[in-house]
Amino acid sequence: MIQRYEGIIFDMDGVLVDSEEFYYQRRKAFLKEYDLSIEQIPIPEFVGADMRSLWDTILKVNDTTYDKNFLNEKYLHYKIEHPIDYGYMIDPDAKRVLQFLKRKGYKIGLASSSMMDAIQDVLKAGQLASYFDVIVSGTQFKKSKPDPEIYLYTATELGIDPENCLALEDSEKGIRSAHDAGMTVWAIQDNRFGMNQQLADAQLDTLSELCKKLQDVEDIG
Repeated sequence: MIQRYEGIIFDMDGVLVDSEEFYYQRRKAFLKEYDLSIEQIPIPEFVGADMRSLWDTILKVNDTTYDKNFLNEKYLHYKIEHPIDYGYMIDPDAKRVLQFLKRKGYKIGLASSSMMDAIQDVLKAGQLASYFDVIVSGTQFKKSKPDPEIYLYTATELGIDPENCLALEDSEKGIRSAHDAGMTVWAIQDNRFGMNQQLADAQLDTLSELCKKLQDVEDIG
């Protein structure tokens, strides 16, 4: 039986915008100022995660008396002082893909672990905001990905059952989150961080491949 989807839910970082390497290096530079290291932690642990979910792991591998609430507050200020220029990182096919989905009548959601101000910065830089019916930040929830709550909430806001949603992800945490929410998950193939994407139902070499794959589903139907 061919699965037809009513809604498409995008992760942001690593899917619409190539920002993960910048985030990792910014976190690394911040922690260095406090003599904290993340060299012992596998990089995939950081991809798709917000810092709230990482402090315990960071403190566990470092001999320090710093409090995670103190570090989190300092990091929020550090991000403001070291902003990212999203303009040149947005996938050049992002707008075309979203236009295709709109023409086909899909409802479109965004479910990102990033803070809402970062989400809005990306959408503004790429002129993408108008294509999304629902925009959700992971900071709205007590637990971030891989917890499925963000995807369940986004599906509810779209008015679509999770099993009728397709999620676009890249990170291990994000794939697990959407999978556990009961969605089909297609992963943008990772060739950089060594992430385990085996839980995804399919892989895409590029974001633009989404259009062809969805068209193939329609043609088979």
